[in-house]
Amino acid sequence: MSAHATAWPSGGTEGVRATWLGLPELEAAALGPDDPTADLLVVPADWLPALAASGRIRGLTPYLEQTSPEGWPDAWSPSFHEGITWGDDVYGLPFHDGPQLLFTRPSLLAEHGLQPPTTWSDLLAQAAALQEPGVRAGTVLAGKPDGHNNVYDLVLHLRRFGGDLIDAHGRIVLGTAPMRAALAFLREVVTTLVSPAAAQMDSNDSGSEFAAGRVGVTVNWAGYSSLAAAGAVAEDFACAVAPTHDDGSPTVTVNAFWVTCVTTACADPDRAWDYVRHAASAETDLETTRAGASGARRSTWADPDLLVDHPEHALFEQAHAHSRPLPRVPELPTLVQVLNELVDAVVWRGEPVEPALAAASAAAASFAPPLPLNPTRSPS
Repeated sequence: MSAHATAWPSGGTEGVRATWLGLPELEAAALGPDDPTADLLVVPADWLPALAASGRIRGLTPYLEQTSPEGWPDAWSPSFHEGITWGDDVYGLPFHDGPQLLFTRPSLLAEHGLQPPTTWSDLLAQAAALQEPGVRAGTVLAGKPDGHNNVYDLVLHLRRFGGDLIDAHGRIVLGTAPMRAALAFLREVVTTLVSPAAAQMDSNDSGSEFAAGRVGVTVNWAGYSSLAAAGAVAEDFACAVAPTHDDGSPTVTVNAFWVTCVTTACADPDRAWDYVRHAASAETDLETTRAGASGARRSTWADPDLLVDHPEHALFEQAHAHSRPLPRVPELPTLVQVLNELVDAVVWRGEPVEPALAAASAAAASFAPPLPLNPTRSPS
């Protein structure tokens, strides 16, 4: 952020002052009972419909029509556009990205006479072959009930089994055959291929576990390649796109990324937009990545100097070709908490599926009536 502000032509003497919060604190500040007082928010794109529906952030479409960032929209993968849009309006611009990728250890695979897995069946078989009690787990999942990786993993496999969280009418649907299959799949993985310590691991912990050499093979966020490059597996890890279905068709992964948006509390939205536009430029997006995040522009992913130290970025275009965000509904933050409890109960605590699903469905049914899936454009 400091590098962004220093290079901002309109920064003046005040520049940009940023306050970084942990995810729970950020959610409370952005979505809690009081409206945020900051001019800009950098938040998960999943929160945009809730923020927009509550009138806390401004629609950016008028600005995009008048003074769009360089290369808009083709400089970004189309997979981002669903995630930054609610109804007819764009509400944020991508800031930090890192798709779900496959992580393997080539030398370890070779020692066991294995090739990198290409399908989910391959991955499970190889995880079982690579598992060595007391040395490494076959794979890793982040079990901490924080509504992050545990929920994203559920949605990944829910979609893999042909389901989703929202039906064509915008209704939340949980008690489906694909949901039961996804929960059963994850429970099987947890009880056979994952370390018991994973129950308390958050997303970062799961990335560190692979980096430390205590995991055979996994699917996790691309950003954790930096941990691997600095860890015990630094000389023996590789990334690829997520495994396919057994018939070779691509898996639809979860597109989870961060965006910059302008609040309705901002007294000078034109100047705020000027900064957002600056932060989304090719030069600044690349600087975001050099600073340790993952830029979202195609030019960043293809930068030859960046690829020397971060070759995984060469996979981002292909990874995004089959990636979708979580459903774009204002109730999503509340739904995530329901799913968080469902996964923790069934997958990690081993409770019976049907009572847990019934409780989750009842909780979802208690939400306020859903807002339209396609609201009209907000006032400029």
